[in-house]
Amino acid sequence: MKKILIITFLTIFTFSCESPAPAEKEAERAPGFLRTPDGDIPADDANPENLDLWDKYIEAHNNRDLDAIASMNIDSTQQMGSFKIVGPDGSVIDGSDTHIEFLKGWFESENPTWNTWFSYTMKVENQPGEWVISGAQVTKTVNGEEVTSYDVIDAYIEEGKIGAFWVFTRAEPQQ
Repeated sequence: MKKILIITFLTIFTFSCESPAPAEKEAERAPGFLRTPDGDIPADDANPENLDLWDKYIEAHNNRDLDAIASMNIDSTQQMGSFKIVGPDGSVIDGSDTHIEFLKGWFESENPTWNTWFSYTMKVENQPGEWVISGAQVTKTVNGEEVTSYDVIDAYIEEGKIGAFWVFTRAEPQQ
């Protein structure tokens, strides 16, 4: 009887040591997803260099460096086609040259500046490019008054360049 108890104890002890700690277990699902009509597509962390690209892109906007902005735009992507921006009002800027012309006028009329407060880079499974989701406080002058908004941008990156982005804006709450 004593031997059976020892064998049972050793068996339980041995098998209990083999199960992985919760932190070591593989996640049951990806940390993110893209929801499509065909179902959810897993998304995961992407190349952190995308964050550097986005920071330089915003810095070029704040410095009004149109040549640098144009050099970071890609003319065409596998995923999105030509360079494009979808604005918060649903307007579409199609093409890098159109983007630069838009910025010339906007810089002159409203003098916008960006202060990024978060960015995250992600990769959607089976897509050729990657994404940066970024939030910024945007200050501009509208009709002579300083106006602040909070923008969230979904930027698509392919081959180390900006290929498209969508801007979502929320006005600053009244104080």
